[in-house]
Amino acid sequence: MAGARKKKTRAQPHLTSERIRDEALRLIEAEGLEAFSTRKLGRALGVEAMAIYWYYPSKDALLDAVVETLVSKLGAPAKAGEKAPGDFIDALRKLAHAYRGLAHAYPNAFPLLATRRFATDGAHRFLDDLFMLAERHGLDARTTARFYRLVASYCSGIALDELAGIRELETRHDATEVRAARPRLASVFEWLAPQHYEDVFSFGLELLLTALREQSTRQLAGSLPSAPKAAKAPKAAKAAKPASAGKKTAAAPRKARA
Repeated sequence: MAGARKKKTRAQPHLTSERIRDEALRLIEAEGLEAFSTRKLGRALGVEAMAIYWYYPSKDALLDAVVETLVSKLGAPAKAGEKAPGDFIDALRKLAHAYRGLAHAYPNAFPLLATRRFATDGAHRFLDDLFMLAERHGLDARTTARFYRLVASYCSGIALDELAGIRELETRHDATEVRAARPRLASVFEWLAPQHYEDVFSFGLELLLTALREQSTRQLAGSLPSAPKAAKAPKAAKAAKPASAGKKTAAAPRKARA
């Protein structure tokens, strides 16, 4: 006799996609991304793991929703009709500091944001608003892409390195002792310690933004129509020289003698 067919788990009335997503973020932050599983998530929610798939078709879709939640915490760029920041560079500066702050607020979940491509409508809407701000300040798509990639890569790399440094201090107490044997190395690493993270981050960011501002200024200057040249005034006609000018006057004829 064939075994009874397994019944498909139905959606739970007390579950919502938002509750599942928020609990996933809490669990990732509490136990780490590598330890996260839908089985653990279901246990935390008090349901079978399969119930989660009524709301999210895959674990990847759930992780994308967690990324969207993190993106929403950055604050939306100015939209059409709203007052924009001073310029696109100012918007990038504000976003960069918010992004780094998010890394330290959610150190276990942040690698998702730093390494995962945006795949949800909310995350894409955030980027579209940011790129619209660049467009409003006269930047073309190519320049906007360059600015975004440079700043995003810098911020992700710095933030991940800062988190790794903090973990090292918490778990690798021997690292400081090893570096202490090399005074030059220890001297430099003293300025790479967590108490100097903000200073180092701001130093590098401002170098990058200054270069981007110069590039932006050159592009905008080159795209402006050149002012029409003033028509040259016609040259004044030279006064005609008198016929006698430059020639000796002929002597008057002598009178005949009587």
